[in-house]
Amino acid sequence: MVHVASETGRLRRVVIQRPGAALSCMLPAHIHPGSEDYLLFDDLVHVPQAQQEHDQLAAVLRTTAEVAYVDDMLLHCLGLSEARAWLIDEVQKLEDLDGETWRQLREMEPAELAYALVTGVGTDMNPLPNLLFARDLAAVVGDLLVVSNASKAARRRESLLAWTIVRHHPWFAQADVARRRGRYPLTIEGGDVLVISNDLALIGASERTSWSMIINLAHDLVRRGYTRVLVAEMPKQRSSMHLDTVFTLVDDDTAVVYPPILEQGPEECNIIRLRKSGDELVVEDMDGDLVQCLAEEGHPLKAIPCGGGDPMLARREQWTDGANFVCLAPGVAVGYARNVYTGHALEDEGFTVVDSQRYLADFVRDFGGDFDRLVNSDRRYVINITGSELCRGRGGPRCLTFPVQRD
Repeated sequence: MVHVASETGRLRRVVIQRPGAALSCMLPAHIHPGSEDYLLFDDLVHVPQAQQEHDQLAAVLRTTAEVAYVDDMLLHCLGLSEARAWLIDEVQKLEDLDGETWRQLREMEPAELAYALVTGVGTDMNPLPNLLFARDLAAVVGDLLVVSNASKAARRRESLLAWTIVRHHPWFAQADVARRRGRYPLTIEGGDVLVISNDLALIGASERTSWSMIINLAHDLVRRGYTRVLVAEMPKQRSSMHLDTVFTLVDDDTAVVYPPILEQGPEECNIIRLRKSGDELVVEDMDGDLVQCLAEEGHPLKAIPCGGGDPMLARREQWTDGANFVCLAPGVAVGYARNVYTGHALEDEGFTVVDSQRYLADFVRDFGGDFDRLVNSDRRYVINITGSELCRGRGGPRCLTFPVQRD
């Protein structure tokens, strides 16, 4: 079963990907924006440190949710002949592999094949380090599963892996999957899809998500009971590649926001409402900024500024994912420790900001390891993982997680 009716409902199932061999295979050419082999990272990652940071995230997630890794899900699917054959053929077409490489892939055992598809080792393919950011593989909106179509060439093979997992892994056996698969330039990525409530979705028209796919998804959603979809028209720039790099929720009534998206200027987000009228989808410009428009739609939010309200600190901390949080439950969110001033602003709003080790200790000592007791308490937590290596790929805790099921 897949079900996500909000950004903040208690997390029950989530997909992540531990840093590993794909990151270890990266070379200097892969971090140079002018290179044809550019893989969207700002620097080479120290993989052991990144693994430690990611393990902090996984331990926190396990206090409430069942956690699955992309590698394990892919390996399961490659043990199925139909899944294996389809994926190899699609990868061959996408990457224009020669006949000998295609034959080699077909002869590999599942574990060897999974390794080759993720790392590119033994082929002419580049590694897939961005698989780390599992959010962009897919999104669940209500009961609808939307598989992403990656915008950047460096990530398009990931979309094929995602389709393989969605079609063949038991977690998605009963899922209602949006059938509009599409290809570049018809793109949509999970970092641009936010679920505000069971009848309101918010989608970023960003560098990575095209209007054509937003309209397609809006049609799907209104047929399934969503009364409107808000679209944030964003500047097309790497620093805010997805909506969740500038806006995420940390409680039902609280969001962390990168302030320039709310202000007149080059980074302002203009808001458009899509709603059903008869058999038509009506497109309407809205007055006001994103927070004001959400309030108009019945979802008022307290906006906590990334960087604590200082313009320079806002830009610094947004670059290191200071506006990118993922909720375990209402008022229990995960962020990066390096964004100190954002953390201070959250403390000022009543959140207890702790590192993962302190949270795990509190979880046992104060709540007996019972997440229901935590949720029913009056304590609001922001749990910081280190993130100094993980952020080199330009993604925070929301980017690292693909929620499959929430309360």
